[in-house]
Amino acid sequence: MVRIVRADPWWRSMSMDEVEEFLSRPLLMRLAIVDRDLYPIVHPLWFIYKDGVFYLEVHKEGKKARLLRSSSRVYFLVDDYTDGRPMGVRGKGNAFLLDDAELARSIMRECVIRYLGSAEKQLSKRLIESSKDNVVVKVEPLVFATWIA
Repeated sequence: MVRIVRADPWWRSMSMDEVEEFLSRPLLMRLAIVDRDLYPIVHPLWFIYKDGVFYLEVHKEGKKARLLRSSSRVYFLVDDYTDGRPMGVRGKGNAFLLDDAELARSIMRECVIRYLGSAEKQLSKRLIESSKDNVVVKVEPLVFATWIA
């Protein structure tokens, strides 16, 4: 189980149940990776969180995949502001590329249903089909720094 710490002294930390409920929402993850010049790059990505692990997809020949092949260290942030309440989860993790076409298709299908509402829309079908050129990024978090007002 991932350890949870309080991210900010003026807000309380989330419980694991609150973290899991929060991460089940269709929110964007911002994934930070360090490039070859040692500058951080940050990309917003769709994600699936299950069994304590994040699953994302990137193009197998894209910049994110190339950088993750040379360093598995990442930083992630998922946050929201709902009903006047800021909340979020951030932390360090290790990312692993899984070159598995069936898994990529499955994760993309879950993502399009989660974020677009249906796998039957034309855009959904196109995204699912394009996943054949993707790899799955499996992010294993080391710690969750959380906050909720």
